[in-house]
Amino acid sequence: MNPGTITNREDFLKRIAGQLGRDVDLTPPKRVYKHRPQDEVLKDASDEELLETFRMVATRIHTDVVECESANLDDTLRLLIDRYEGKAIIAEHDDRIQAWAPNTSESFDWWDVERPEDSRSLAIKADIGITIADQALAESATIVQYAAPGKSRTISLLPRDHIAIIPKSVLVPRMTQAAKRLSALDRDGDLASPNGVNFISGPSNSADIEMNLIVGVHGPVRVAYLLVHDL
Repeated sequence: MNPGTITNREDFLKRIAGQLGRDVDLTPPKRVYKHRPQDEVLKDASDEELLETFRMVATRIHTDVVECESANLDDTLRLLIDRYEGKAIIAEHDDRIQAWAPNTSESFDWWDVERPEDSRSLAIKADIGITIADQALAESATIVQYAAPGKSRTISLLPRDHIAIIPKSVLVPRMTQAAKRLSALDRDGDLASPNGVNFISGPSNSADIEMNLIVGVHGPVRVAYLLVHDL
């Protein structure tokens, strides 16, 4: 038996209920809340209003925001890498990176699922880690990344800087919508649900020492959101 696994729970509870002369319903109760303020945040916001909210909040959390059409991602990504003086680049496996930036991505190292230790060593030495967001939250300028083969969180954590490519199509108002999607994936079966989820809101920062703000304390020093208008 695995640690934390409960076996024969249903039979045990049914036996106790039978001895007490009661029926037992083991279906988890569905929570119904009278007030749901979380559904009202940015409820009627248009796509452009969500974008503007995302841009505004991203600047507050010390994150660079660059935008382009998907057809221009190759040149835009190259210019952003040059701005960050990136030489060693490691990227997660996502067909859109190679499709949208076929020339720039030729010089990337790609996360190797067969040799994760070698890829981790590359990430430690890399100037820039490049990922693609699975969702983005307008309210907090947060990117959501699902764990999957070839999409290690190491790519966004160990390199000196992090560039997160964000398709406009994945932008949602807030955490509420992200949680609903995760819940839907979980209902679809174990294979559809990610075994890990990372929420990243710009570079880390701290003002613990005499209230002096220091950005990039843990993880990447700089974070850039590259918004791709893919719709």
